[in-house]
Amino acid sequence: MAIYDILCDVKDLRETSGICDFNGYLEDYLTILEDQEEAKERYSLFQRIWERDHDLRICVSLRLNINKDAIANQIIRYKDSFKLPHGTIRCPYILYGTFHGSQKAMILTFGDKAQYVIAKALYYVISEPENEYEGSRNEIVACNVDETHPELFIETMERFFWQNSKAGIVQRQLDSKVFLNYDEMYETAQAMASYQLVNLKDILRDSEDRGTTINNIIATWFLLKKFSYVQYMMDKNNLNQNHDGNVKKQRQKAKEKCDAIGFVSYSELWKLVKDLK
Repeated sequence: MAIYDILCDVKDLRETSGICDFNGYLEDYLTILEDQEEAKERYSLFQRIWERDHDLRICVSLRLNINKDAIANQIIRYKDSFKLPHGTIRCPYILYGTFHGSQKAMILTFGDKAQYVIAKALYYVISEPENEYEGSRNEIVACNVDETHPELFIETMERFFWQNSKAGIVQRQLDSKVFLNYDEMYETAQAMASYQLVNLKDILRDSEDRGTTINNIIATWFLLKKFSYVQYMMDKNNLNQNHDGNVKKQRQKAKEKCDAIGFVSYSELWKLVKDLK
């Protein structure tokens, strides 16, 4: 199935067994946002998008699962991520629709460059083989949105949705506009992982639900590892320039990058919680 058909069938929390907070027309979601004072800028942005296309749909906070049998996840070997409850990983927003006879979707995160890394990681999760979204990888683009300066997002959406540019071309060009190269992307992922490591006690101390917080910490480390590995493997220029076309060497280096994303085990995280008491 194509991505629009798949997402249209996703049930939200208004129905039994819903796996997202909202799924429907963007116009209807705007009526939810308009009374939320903290969502003023987001409402304005989505209103602007809706004015461009009244048929756009949106899926909010879609729960995603990790396929532990996926080859990349077996290579990453972050076993604690396989213990996460189903739906721990959430995709903040997916805009989707039909354009020129094609079904397309955009994964959106809100924030700076770090959130672009998360958006790409979410794309790599949703496009894993043997899940409900399999086969839709060439119909999805991942993007972060700076709410105060959303021009890059608007430009990207225009090209992908309405100018009918291919997902791979749009994504690669977006990569080059947000980051200089993979190394800069990877440094950002490492910085995010290190921030959690350094601030674990404060993060857990300030948490109202420490079990959920621990799950979210592990999910973030998984996403950063996933991004670091898959992004490196997806770079064909890197394969040819740095590894002489040898996929095995590229995979070994990608694994080293992934392994260098530090983490603390599930048991150690819970030990930290006990020590806080």
